[in-house]
Amino acid sequence: MTIDEIKSKKKPGDIKTAGEMIGITQGNAWVALHRPGSKHHERIVNVLTKIIEGREKIANEEQNL
Repeated sequence: MTIDEIKSKKKPGDIKTAGEMIGITQGNAWVALHRPGSKHHERIVNVLTKIIEGREKIANEEQNL
């Protein structure tokens, strides 16, 4: 998932959750997402992608019930 996709699909709390999952603060997670040179950038992008894809998968499964 691209950075633009993440930015458009993220929900309130996603960045905080992602930060907690990799052991950094919400503020540092936000900076890491917006700064490709950050040492946490790749990890925060991967975690946010999984959070968003997981939410979309659950929503699709619920619609199919």
